[in-house]
Amino acid sequence: MRLGGRVAAAIEILDDIARANRPVSVALADWGKAHRFAGSGDRAAIGNLVYDVMRCRLSNAHAAGDDTPVALVLAALVRQWAMTPDAVRAAFEGDPHAPAIPDFIDTIASADFAFADAHVEADIPQWLAEPFEEAFGEEWVDEAKAFSERPPLDLRVNTLKSDREKVIKALAKTGAKPAPLARQGVRIAAPVRDGRL
Repeated sequence: MRLGGRVAAAIEILDDIARANRPVSVALADWGKAHRFAGSGDRAAIGNLVYDVMRCRLSNAHAAGDDTPVALVLAALVRQWAMTPDAVRAAFEGDPHAPAIPDFIDTIASADFAFADAHVEADIPQWLAEPFEEAFGEEWVDEAKAFSERPPLDLRVNTLKSDREKVIKALAKTGAKPAPLARQGVRIAAPVRDGRL
């Protein structure tokens, strides 16, 4: 599938989630079962896009000025996948499955959060803003934003079978590094865009 088809699939899944009030994982699994033609790489990319939308739903809706699935997915492409509007247009060109690109895509990257509620920029529900502020003080928005990022994968080495250096060497193609705190931990950075582990 090309990017346009993946975006159309993500929009379809987000519509299903909103309409049926279903968990994301269930909606993704059902879509995959109903669309067997999509390969594992396609399903991973679509899942990444859907989860990126869900993690930053409030700020993406603010940036796009709209909270429809189309707007949210396009905002995720620009803000989280770091694609320029022209790159999105080029990727969609000639793809019969790609959705139409609204004009507001050009203003997403330059969205101003100066007048937005702090919880919108932080991507948390409004009722959580006060507890976050109490817990983290002036840095609460940055702390909340950190929850919206893709998490790295942390593993613990079974020292009865191997040691950390051997595991890191075996996982070299994934970019594995020693975990910052755990003595026997290994950390693999989160994939970007449509990457997978």
